[in-house]
Amino acid sequence: MNIRQLQYFISVAENLSFTAAAKSLYISQPSLSQQIAELERHIGVKLFYRDRHCVRLTAAGTSLLKEAKILVAKAEEAIKITREAETGIVGRLSIGFLGAAERIFLPQLLAAFRKKYPNVELNLHHFNSFSELDKTLLQGEVDIGVTLKSNHEMLPLLSWKPIYTDTLSIVLSSSHPLIDKVARQISLLDGEPIYILDRDVASRCFDTLLQICADRRINPIIRLVPHMQTVLLMVESGAGFAILPRLIPETYASPRLKCFNIEGIDTTVDVIAAWKTNSDNPSIALFIEELENMLPLSYQTTIVTSEEGSCPCQ
Repeated sequence: MNIRQLQYFISVAENLSFTAAAKSLYISQPSLSQQIAELERHIGVKLFYRDRHCVRLTAAGTSLLKEAKILVAKAEEAIKITREAETGIVGRLSIGFLGAAERIFLPQLLAAFRKKYPNVELNLHHFNSFSELDKTLLQGEVDIGVTLKSNHEMLPLLSWKPIYTDTLSIVLSSSHPLIDKVARQISLLDGEPIYILDRDVASRCFDTLLQICADRRINPIIRLVPHMQTVLLMVESGAGFAILPRLIPETYASPRLKCFNIEGIDTTVDVIAAWKTNSDNPSIALFIEELENMLPLSYQTTIVTSEEGSCPCQ
């Protein structure tokens, strides 16, 4: 017994005519009669009473009709779901993020994606370090990661899409003794404590920040901390300064934190969406397409693979 035989049986049962059923199924009447006969042999019961004048369901046929409709409907639904899964319309998507840079776009993006693709389950995962997020991307545990791009090293097997560009800035407490002078001469921060994430949390960002200081004749006292929240709290307390993407302290939204621009092309950072180039999850392409709809036109045609550019910070 197969689904096609059940479909043939349902057509005959609803038409109570082999001729009409064969016509609606676009097959010959002898072929239809043969399929019904095979179905009856397989089940071991007679499904129809047949004579020259009419076709009637037997009691067994009446019972089978109800179940056959359920089975055929389930089979058709299974085929539909499978085809939708192939295109990414049905499925799951895991998104990794770091906690601050995403707030200006991710809630709106998730809402738009859910509205357009309600049958794709979205799962969000927060990470404390760039390296941890990179690792899960490469292992396929996360489908898309929102992270920062570095210009210094390449991470194989990842592709990415720029989302927006941020600018690194000096962050100080409004109570810091140098608050009124740093804007005119940031070299005054020489010898001051700088709060930086541990190297194992953000190794390439770590080196970039120290190079920015060296290029501006700042030799700070390095204070390593494990979490961004700790960086912000220590700076807000007046214990030292930090160099951060401007959006982070702005998102933190403390009136006690002040940002000062740093001149130079080495202070721009790109926030990107990254994914494993050879991932077989078709929902990724749909998510990136929805992301493109929210981006400035200058970014909408840029998708970079590991062979073409640099990789996210670790």
